[in-house]
Amino acid sequence: MSRPSVLTMESRSPPGRPLTVAAEFILDGRPLLEHCERATGRKFGLVSPFGWTKPDHQLAVAERLLLRRPALLPTGRREFLVCGECADLGCGCISAAVQLEDGCYIWSDFGHENDYDSGSLQLFPMGKFVIREEELNRLVGRCVPGVTRPAGE
Repeated sequence: MSRPSVLTMESRSPPGRPLTVAAEFILDGRPLLEHCERATGRKFGLVSPFGWTKPDHQLAVAERLLLRRPALLPTGRREFLVCGECADLGCGCISAAVQLEDGCYIWSDFGHENDYDSGSLQLFPMGKFVIREEELNRLVGRCVPGVTRPAGE
């Protein structure tokens, strides 16, 4: 397995959205959005759903990310960055395959897709991120009220 990435979450206003404050994933010193934009050479008007959407929506996204709820996307992937206006997956989102293996979450095969067309997925030429399970649980639990630790933690 690859060495774990350094993950933090920071509250930021996305470009062009000064009134929105989202808790963004920072991986190895760079926002997830920046990793995706560098890999594709494209700009995406997408943000993390954490920090600005309704609490029940944030909780559902967090539990999907932690593999505690089934995926909403027809591909079985998990949403990371969503429409900054409404968070609707139909507007398109940045998603990834998520696995839990040997105490680490593996985020791989990042891409852009929507929830109504299973053929919409466009994969990005970027690698994977390995995140320690306890670190992701701690960070997400700190930013999303109601996320509980799995039994045994």
